[in-house]
Amino acid sequence: MTILVMGATGNTGSAIVNQLKEKQADFSVMATTHEAATKLNLENERIRIGDFNDVSSLIAAFKDAQRIYLLTPIHPFAVTWVNNVIEAAKQAGVKHIVKQSGLKASLDATSEVIRNHAYTDNLIKQSGLDYTLIQPNSFFQNFYANLPSINAEGRFYSSLGDAALSLVDINDVAAVAVAALTESGHEGKTHHITGSEALTSSEHAELLSDASGNEITYIDLPEAALVGALKGMGLDSWLADALGGMITWFTQGDYSLTTNTVEEVTGRKPRTFAEFAQELSYSIEGTKHD
Repeated sequence: MTILVMGATGNTGSAIVNQLKEKQADFSVMATTHEAATKLNLENERIRIGDFNDVSSLIAAFKDAQRIYLLTPIHPFAVTWVNNVIEAAKQAGVKHIVKQSGLKASLDATSEVIRNHAYTDNLIKQSGLDYTLIQPNSFFQNFYANLPSINAEGRFYSSLGDAALSLVDINDVAAVAVAALTESGHEGKTHHITGSEALTSSEHAELLSDASGNEITYIDLPEAALVGALKGMGLDSWLADALGGMITWFTQGDYSLTTNTVEEVTGRKPRTFAEFAQELSYSIEGTKHD
């Protein structure tokens, strides 16, 4: 069984690739160029060149693949790209798509990103192909983006208020995806993936303070201020607005629910934020480790 990982150079995709290596699975990856896939440390024959915008390139990349992992970047063309993948998969004889979506994907969401997840999930369900949907909450690893302000000011910023979120480790999400790619019994299922606890941003700050020995605080911003800051960091207007809208949706959609999916699928409990905080502390200036 040949597996093809799309989005392999992204955070989740690269975690999936590492776990497929450990399992010695028969897999390849799709990238826009061989150079783009360099960091994956794969043999050239495992790298297939494809472009979400070009159906013919996708058909070529999908040749002999039985299962594919699909995650599109947050992008205004995401719906078009999923349609292109479905068309190419059918022509190339792909049997099963494992698509990563988002927790509580809903057509009624105020966030365009979440609505697009729900819409493209439905496209996959209606495609006639076998499918598994992977719907995780937001990731612990997103905190790495907060390191510049943590190291400069001892603070991190968002617009989450006092909303509690059941964040999850990206490697736990990858483990569920790998199970769906390498095992039977996941066809037609939607895996809702969370951590084992829901914490507020202030509680995350406390755990980071404990792990690093530094005082770290959370500063809440209005959505407009957060979006303005993202644009100031160089994000284009569409992406900054989309991220701001998604964060606001997290405060409205009750993202505090917890599931047992990680343990049910992998046989082990999900990683805790306290454990992740120890990892992140190695990148926090002033932290002393024994």
